[in-house]
Formats: sequence, C-alpha cells, structure tokens
Amino acid sequence: MKKIIILSVIFTSLFIATAFAQASIKAEVDKTIVTTDDAITYKLIITSSEKNIPTPQLPKFTGFRVISSAQSSTVSFTKGNIKTIFVYAFILAPTDIGKFKIEPSEVKIKNETFSTASFEIEVKQGKVKPKAEPEQEPSIPEETQPETEEQPQITL
Repeated sequence: MKKIIILSVIFTSLFIATAFAQASIKAEVDKTIVTTDDAITYKLIITSSEKNIPTPQLPKFTGFRVISSAQSSTVSFTKGNIKTIFVYAFILAPTDIGKFKIEPSEVKIKNETFSTASFEIEVKQGKVKPKAEPEQEPSIPEETQPETEEQPQITL
C-alpha cells in the first residue's frame, strides 16, 4: 500500500511538471573527444507551447569552424494545445588541438531565459592538420532561396 501511494505521488508530480512546462532548451554533441580528422555534431533542441519562438543566441564555437548547418521545425496541435519544436544542427570541424569549451546556448521565451549546458571537447592530433578559418559568428540558416545560375548563351 505504501509503495502505491509513493508511486502515485511520483506520477502525479511528473504529470503536473510536464503539464505546466512552457518551454525547454537542450543541447547535445555526438562526441567529446575527437581528432583533427573528425567533425562533431552540435544539436540545439527548443520545445515550447508558444507558436513563435525567437532565434536563439548561439555559442561562438571557439576552436571549431562551422562546415554545415541546418534547421527544422515541427508544430503540432493536440486538444487545443500547441507544441513547437525547433532543431538546429551544426557540423563542426576542429581548427586546433587542445581542450575547448562550447558555451551554453540561450533563448528568451515570454520574458524567461532558458539556457543549455556547456560542453568540453578535447581535440587530439590526427593525420590531417586542422584548418583555421577566419572567426565567424555561427548563424541560423535562413530559408534558402534557389540560386539563379547564369545560362550560357548560344548563337546559331
């Protein structure tokens, strides 16, 4: 009987916590130890009951260069509730060897700031020397517009 009461309290608490959870933000990396031959994937996942979520503030990815980025979003409606999920993914290549810290990402939703954990990534020397590129701020990819290619002119 005592176990049933304890389990009931736990499940009720979890239900209440998820029912009132308005937003969450989570970051993850696929590796924390890499070589200069590798790349890592940094994913930022934002979940909210708001339809419009502002653009998050991203870390500078010190020690890495962004070689690719993508974003996706999902909006679902269930029993009058809105659930919006944004996923931002960045493929990062090391620019140096050593230990680097990826600082937290942040997003402000309804006057509340949500932030992620930070990550420490160790980069070891591989077969390839790392390529350093000019420092750039990472950016969220905008809707891509089809590029217009210049058509060759043919005269007969």
